[in-house]
Amino acid sequence: MKLKKYKAILFDGDGVLWKSDHPLNGIIPLFDFLAKKEIHWALLTNNNSHTIQHYLDKFAGMGIQIQPGSVFTSATVTAAYLLDQYGPGASLHVVGSKGLIYTLDQAGFSLSHGEDEPQGTIAAVVAGMDLEINYQKIKIAMRLILNGAAFIATNTDGSYPTSEGINPATGMVIGALQVSSGVTPYVVGKPHKAIFEAALDELGVKPEEALMVGDRLDTDILGANQYGVHSAAVLTGISSRETIEESTIKPSFVFENITTLLQALAKVYE
Repeated sequence: MKLKKYKAILFDGDGVLWKSDHPLNGIIPLFDFLAKKEIHWALLTNNNSHTIQHYLDKFAGMGIQIQPGSVFTSATVTAAYLLDQYGPGASLHVVGSKGLIYTLDQAGFSLSHGEDEPQGTIAAVVAGMDLEINYQKIKIAMRLILNGAAFIATNTDGSYPTSEGINPATGMVIGALQVSSGVTPYVVGKPHKAIFEAALDELGVKPEEALMVGDRLDTDILGANQYGVHSAAVLTGISSRETIEESTIKPSFVFENITTLLQALAKVYE
């Protein structure tokens, strides 16, 4: 398989374009190239802790101007899924960050969260990353699930790369709720197709016309492969070359980083 002239390139964030607040080498030349060649692109991140505005500001801080429609997070696609399932105004209980709570609030849901005891019937418990997870939060959410509330997870990533090393991620919260309740959640984010569909619909391209660039085999690469999108793994995040060699999940391409990806793309578009 060879790289081709893609109409759109989809990027994961953590471990691909940056680690925490530190942009990875090559990000500015890469996005300059995309602009010059008029290649559409979008950010597809399972990070549910931040709002769309956070990412607009993050890119702006690196000198890259983007539109809100270029950012897709597991929180935004979860909100869209819940609107489709339950409609605006539905009562949800959230275990998660301020970013997830804000996103769901902006979508028009009636929310309880954290250690607040909800009143009335709860349609669904929505869980994402929570740096302040504790026994009380797990107990309240578990009981709601056991009493019939749907269990919705933004994503189940077990870890994410930062500038200080690998940190635990949303999976630790989902795992606690799943084990305590005995209920398997419905997962919205990567590797499931909702976030890919949303991005490609917005960009107006077909799966075979796009390339997904990510660092995780079990989310970025698996999701792209299942949806018919070419996949490129970079080695600056979670997955190593050894991990890729041992895994049954195989990317279409492997690059050391986004700089070597850019070098390969430049040859195709010259």
